[in-house]
Amino acid sequence: MGEHHMDEDDEIIEVRVVDEFDDLEAELDDDSDEIRIDSSDIREEASEVAIRAIHDGLEFSGGLPTVRRIAIVLIIAGSLLGLWFGVLSIAADPSDILGDDSQSMETDQTISGLIVTEIMNNETGGETPEGVEVRLLDESGGLIDRAFTDQDGRFQFPDQPIEARIIEVQSDGNITERRILVPGEVSQLTITIRSGSGINEVDLRLVSNLEDSVALGTVIAFFTVFSASLGFGGAMETQRGNSYRRAQWLAGLALFSRGGVFIGPGLILGGMALNRLAKQQFSDQSEPEE
Repeated sequence: MGEHHMDEDDEIIEVRVVDEFDDLEAELDDDSDEIRIDSSDIREEASEVAIRAIHDGLEFSGGLPTVRRIAIVLIIAGSLLGLWFGVLSIAADPSDILGDDSQSMETDQTISGLIVTEIMNNETGGETPEGVEVRLLDESGGLIDRAFTDQDGRFQFPDQPIEARIIEVQSDGNITERRILVPGEVSQLTITIRSGSGINEVDLRLVSNLEDSVALGTVIAFFTVFSASLGFGGAMETQRGNSYRRAQWLAGLALFSRGGVFIGPGLILGGMALNRLAKQQFSDQSEPEE
């Protein structure tokens, strides 16, 4: 029992793998019961399988290729930095951007100045007269306060709010000088008294571009958020693997999100480089099988 007796009709077939370097005489052996397979054919087939595996990319348990997984992570990380940067820009307070200058302008300011006479023929003038009346007017011309210059020709109006004010100097035989300003914008005001008649009015108010700057910053912030959202689209396209061009275009536009200045775009560029290595893994780039 347990023994197996071979029938007389059973044939023994021997399979032998021969190498191209085997002895020619052994290869020409006419034993009909032996099947010979050339090892060079096996190596060629194995090479094709290995190349196909590299072409398809390494996989985790049959899932998404590893190279594209890493590319997705890098693109998403760079886009998240851009999104964070954009949201912070939208929520930023202009006073935080301007810093201490805007805070100092919130308190009352002192208007101070100097009155000098006009220099005539390099001989007379240039003096700082004492007792000259200086009037402080509001924007509509109403009188708020008045002061007189001291022995050094100086005057001041303390505790003035941040509103447009007019400084008026009027004296007999001289042109009436008016200066329109906002307290705090001009640190030291110098007014030259010249002989003549009439009114000489000069607007010293600074042109404020704050509103334009805030509007421009808001537009850039929203564009940053939009660019970052394109990066998420590029990551999704990389995951689907349908269109290589679409994935790269979306990731490239996400570079404008500028998350962390250089960090975010660097991460996105790294993901795009990995996509370039895995280009043949996309449906629109893979070669049709023959």
